[in-house]
Amino acid sequence: MRVACPECSAEYDLPAALAQRLDGVRTVRCARCGTAWAPRPAAPAPTPPEDAPAPAPAAGPEPVPFPAFPIIERPDDPAPTPPPAPTPRRSRAPALAWAASLLLLAGAAAAAWHWRVDVVEAWPPAARAYVALGLAG
Repeated sequence: MRVACPECSAEYDLPAALAQRLDGVRTVRCARCGTAWAPRPAAPAPTPPEDAPAPAPAAGPEPVPFPAFPIIERPDDPAPTPPPAPTPRRSRAPALAWAASLLLLAGAAAAAWHWRVDVVEAWPPAARAYVALGLAG
């Protein structure tokens, strides 16, 4: 069922089951202007008598077949060549990240060896790790 807001004439489609439940008793609110009103079902359209002739279809212009403008193919035109595929560029970011990580680990190892006496004095259990690695002394 199609209902229209009496204030702003916005039209809405209501499902038949909902339209029967509303039946002029409940109100609905217009989403455009906010007016509340009770929609009433529209009167059924009159059916033509059985012996009446069917109405003639309205005469109108013939539909234009698709496409409206013909496509002209020219055999002498060369086929367009696709552009060459771009060559993928290798990023340097992963290599730089690996190099930075390795330099950081090498620096930590060099610092642990250089200050091994200080590390063992500050944290005595580290002496076992240095002995296990053969770096005691």
